[in-house]
Amino acid sequence: MKKCLTLILAATITLSACGKSDEKAALEKDVDKLEKQNKDLKKQQEKLKKEHDKLKEKSKSLEKDISADT
Repeated sequence: MKKCLTLILAATITLSACGKSDEKAALEKDVDKLEKQNKDLKKQQEKLKKEHDKLKEKSKSLEKDISADT
């Protein structure tokens, strides 16, 4: 009886430990994926800021041209 309980307890602990390591691996994979997405979004944000600045300068240049013509 004690051997049976010990085996059941050992099996339960082993299975729960395996599940936790799988869960941990999945979470680490998700974290890596989110970090990559974050990096990509930061690059995209930087690109958009540069484009915004260029358009702002172009707008100012056009305003100067218009005011110089009048």
